[in-house]
Amino acid sequence: MNEDKDTQQETTVRAADSRGAVDLAAAPTRTAQPDGPGDGLRIPLVTETDEAGFQDVMSTSQTVPVVLVLWSQRSLESKPTMGVLEEIAREKAGAFQLVEVEVEAAPQIAQAFQVQAVPSVIALVGARPLPLFQGSAAKEQIVPVIDQVLEAAAQMGVTGRVAVSVEQTQEPTPSEHEAPLAAEAEGRLADAVAAWERVIELNPRDEAAKAHLSRVRLAQRNAEADGAGDPASRADALFAAGDQAGAFQVLLDLIGAASDPEEREALRQRLVDLFRVAGATPEVKKARTLLSMLLM
Repeated sequence: MNEDKDTQQETTVRAADSRGAVDLAAAPTRTAQPDGPGDGLRIPLVTETDEAGFQDVMSTSQTVPVVLVLWSQRSLESKPTMGVLEEIAREKAGAFQLVEVEVEAAPQIAQAFQVQAVPSVIALVGARPLPLFQGSAAKEQIVPVIDQVLEAAAQMGVTGRVAVSVEQTQEPTPSEHEAPLAAEAEGRLADAVAAWERVIELNPRDEAAKAHLSRVRLAQRNAEADGAGDPASRADALFAAGDQAGAFQVLLDLIGAASDPEEREALRQRLVDLFRVAGATPEVKKARTLLSMLLM
């Protein structure tokens, strides 16, 4: 099995034929049922399984669409892909159940689905597999695929839902975020910056970590700044005072005047930090356009 093989993404759902039933063991004839009229199934929205629990997953797929992701600790693409799928599962709020299978712990499941690379993502609808894609894919590529799965499930009469609470639809704190968040809470800003940088190095797609890093960098600069000898510190002061446009303009002017590539990149990063902290505001949109023009 090739865990890190670069593969071209398949972004269409391939319908399973009559031979598509998983040959792991016969699926139970009973199907999971909602607790009451209009209720969803009282099952986890996101869960893990192995060979021992797989028949329960097959049973669930008779009522609720299941998205199965087979992954490995040795695959750098696995964790980011699972993170995206978990986010989509929360956003869909019970329209499908996400089941994660570590292939080293469940080799028979990987063999049953003839998995050649991980992560591999497969839908189960009525105990039939619908292969989706292998490798990593962006959220905007995966969402339409999941929508097609749900449409196919509706056509097959599999329209049940998972009963979810408000807490289940909220994004949990990733375990790798706990150490930098703790360092920040304790006021160890330099340690927090270093920890966030390690998180991003391991997962360059972690946008939440990038936003945290930008915020902590700003806090660190504000704590250390004395205002002397650093023209860019005026931008931080304006930003802290609520003048986003003024702060952005200070840095844009400095970037435009900078001739040294390293200085120019440091100023650009400082401006991007402010963009992330500010969020999607009109001032950010305008300043991003001006920055793009400066860097052309």
